[in-house]
Amino acid sequence: MVHLPQEVDGLSSGVRAWLWAGLTALALLLLGALYFRWLWPLGESGWRGAWNGVVYEAKNPRALGVLLVVPLLVWALRYSLADLPMAQRVLSVVLRTLFLLGLGLALTQPAKTSHTNKVCSVLLVDVSDSVPDAALEDARQTILGVLKAKRSEDLVRVITFAERPVLLVLDADTPLPGVPELRHRGSSDAKKSGSSQPQSGAFGGQATNIQSAVRLGLSVFPPGYLKRLLILSDGMETEGDVVAELPNAARAGVKISTLPYTRPLPPEVALADLALPAKVDIGQPFEILASIFATQKSTARARLYQGETLNGLDGVRQLTLEPGKNEVRFRSVVRVGGQVTYDLKLDQISADKFSENNRYQTTLDVPGRPTVLYVEGQEGRAGYFSSALSAQQFDVEVRSPAGFPSSLKELERYGFVVLSDVPKERFSEASELLIERYVRDLGGGFLFAGGEAGFGLGGWSQSSLERLLPVRMDSDNRKEMPSVALVLVIDRSGSMSGLPMEMAKAACSATVSTLEPSDLIEVIAFDSQPERYVRMQPARYRSRIDGDISRIQPGGGTEIFRSLDMAYQDISVVQARRKHVILLTDGAAPAEGIRDLAQAMLAESITVTTVGLGEQANSELLKVVADAGGGRYHAVPDVNSLPRVFARETEFVARQAAVEEWFQPQVTGSADFLKGIAPGSLPNLHGYVATSMKAPPAQQILASDRDEPILARGRVGLGWALAWTSDLKNLWAVDWLRWPGYGQFFGQLVREHMRRNRSRELPMQTEIVGDEVRATVDAFDGEERFDNDLRSTLEVTASGDSTSPETHPLLQVAPGRYEARFKLGRFGTFALHAKHYRADAKGNLNQVAESFGHVSYPYPAEYAVTRPEAERLAHVAKVGGGRLNPTPKELLDPSTEQTTFHEEVWTRFVIFALCCFILDLLVRRVRIFERKLLPVRAAPKVS
Repeated sequence: MVHLPQEVDGLSSGVRAWLWAGLTALALLLLGALYFRWLWPLGESGWRGAWNGVVYEAKNPRALGVLLVVPLLVWALRYSLADLPMAQRVLSVVLRTLFLLGLGLALTQPAKTSHTNKVCSVLLVDVSDSVPDAALEDARQTILGVLKAKRSEDLVRVITFAERPVLLVLDADTPLPGVPELRHRGSSDAKKSGSSQPQSGAFGGQATNIQSAVRLGLSVFPPGYLKRLLILSDGMETEGDVVAELPNAARAGVKISTLPYTRPLPPEVALADLALPAKVDIGQPFEILASIFATQKSTARARLYQGETLNGLDGVRQLTLEPGKNEVRFRSVVRVGGQVTYDLKLDQISADKFSENNRYQTTLDVPGRPTVLYVEGQEGRAGYFSSALSAQQFDVEVRSPAGFPSSLKELERYGFVVLSDVPKERFSEASELLIERYVRDLGGGFLFAGGEAGFGLGGWSQSSLERLLPVRMDSDNRKEMPSVALVLVIDRSGSMSGLPMEMAKAACSATVSTLEPSDLIEVIAFDSQPERYVRMQPARYRSRIDGDISRIQPGGGTEIFRSLDMAYQDISVVQARRKHVILLTDGAAPAEGIRDLAQAMLAESITVTTVGLGEQANSELLKVVADAGGGRYHAVPDVNSLPRVFARETEFVARQAAVEEWFQPQVTGSADFLKGIAPGSLPNLHGYVATSMKAPPAQQILASDRDEPILARGRVGLGWALAWTSDLKNLWAVDWLRWPGYGQFFGQLVREHMRRNRSRELPMQTEIVGDEVRATVDAFDGEERFDNDLRSTLEVTASGDSTSPETHPLLQVAPGRYEARFKLGRFGTFALHAKHYRADAKGNLNQVAESFGHVSYPYPAEYAVTRPEAERLAHVAKVGGGRLNPTPKELLDPSTEQTTFHEEVWTRFVIFALCCFILDLLVRRVRIFERKLLPVRAAPKVS
């Protein structure tokens, strides 16, 4: 036997090593060529293939490059130091190769895409307190119908919702709960038990939030299913907005169907609102509007409380309510300023489910009693007007003209100033300028009232106040017709012979000299027959008239009736502003018909004054005639004073500005303060001072029968100036003093035109959404431009709360707009008061305006029962791509629809790689195969 030398055997081992390395390199080159030929170009677009209708894809095929390490693992097998059998070492290499293959396949991001028509239906069931049990049982039967109709591969999930949604767990071991168990409890029960804090727990039934239920429903759909969502509800949302969620559902591929509850609402009466005017003044009656909703015809008793007592004007009502919205109006008046709470309660209701919605509270801020400065020229007669304003809840301070404030600072504490029947000589020029500044600069209200010393009668023509007022002191009508038509009816009976007759003639001449040239005069002398000595003619012809008067001679008896009737016939056909008759007699005469004649003359605005000369005159008859004729009676015992009496009477009648006649003022302009006052109810006035209107924007509100201003107003700077050409006392306005509406008329007039607070009042709008309040203030400056950069705070005070108010910032959110949003911590009524500040040059904050508002949150909105909103649910189904009132079969029917199911499968390869790695560790640590022992080679013999 020949043995090879050891060198030859070692060389053979080296050759085997090189051969092993060469084969490894060749495998590496071959794998690399295949990789760069087939896999590397797929790096950008990935790989996609289909098998049995399923599409497979790998987004990153280049990750399989990790398999290029496999030849190196094989090459390292020969040099492994592990004391393991070759078969076990080969198995380890195979496991490592499979590990790299699984890792590489996972890194390629593999996925598969398939199509399916499986349906997942999510049912949203409204279980809020407003849903009757019968409707909820209908919903439960619908759920059971859907569960029965579904295919084995379909899914059905149920979500109940009220304040918040809750996902129900339904399986073979958990059947569908009954109606009582479906109801949401928790915060609702806390409310019903008397808790004032709204609890936002997950199970409250006192609100309906469909939007939150839809959001939860969108999140529970598993992948690989057609998505169907069904809303079972009455559609009455108190929180959220389901329509806002529809775009999200469309993007998720969810079709939304709706199934409105059709059961009739339970018998229910709910107070929906208690509306108060935005502004209420002390003593000013106003209306409160209550809105009451009833689901069916009902009866109830309503009790309105002001504070803790029944409302005085209108406190208790027995109501018959029709189905739907009912409006009930209550009249009220506030006597004391400050916060006033109104509380409306319903009881004795014929049929009702919820008691929580039978009470409504609201609070408003009422400013204190305004102050009026009343300056009266006749102080002893100031009680009429001041008492009327005091009864209208004004603080009235009466002063004489000499006591008028001497400074603007003293004057600015008054909300309104009245200057009545004051002659110009008793009022200083400085006081006139103060009134002008008060109105123009401070926004005050000013009323200038007439009387015997008012307007032109008091010498106010061409004054500062005339420039301020909306009227001129002269009358345009004076230019169109004579001021006075006067008839003197003179007794020339035998008893008038001698000095009486001469004094009567002198009196007639004195009367003519007193009249204006354009005035008309007629003289009738009578004994047993009347005779016209001076026919009706202008007084400018004095010489001729005096000559005719001188022809009067005494005669026989005394016949007053025919003489007075002649005067009536003559004066009734002429045109004049004032028509007046003066009757002079010294004896007795038949009285039959005279009183009726005087009344007929007065009815045509012809006044009669009587003069009794001497002690033999029938004073009783003459007084009756004067009273019936609207004139005066003069008793003249001394014949020598007769001319003076006639002249004084003529001067009184012939005053250029005074019009003394009975008439009813006519409403010629619109004004808010006339609200509640019927135009036909205005009493007669007995006189006024003639004026004429200035050009617009001066506005005439009331006019006389001659279309001359009685009441006019005009804007002056920031305030109002008003003219009342009659008086405020018992001279011309005597019927107004007896009128029940006297105080109301002037009270409302003062309130509308009075000076407001020095701080501007900016309007505030409030809105409640759920339990969140949004308060908005729009700020404009005096030129109607946006008022920006204000620093504002909002104080919120609960009714009856003695603690400090809550403070919230009012932030500017747009040009001139300031807004605050905050949650109410409890139910009740709340007063809102905003203060607006502006920083000066030194950085100091000065208050420049304020705002007032109020909100009521008396009970959860769920109890403000209204009609089910079926139209809203129909709109949701239409926009959501689903059906209205679908059957279970229609809800689960996929029709021809399929959904593309895309599934990432890289996790499977990661798990496979981990399993191979663990097995590899096991193979390298535990001996699996037995080592085969080889015979020991004998050493070669050397011969």
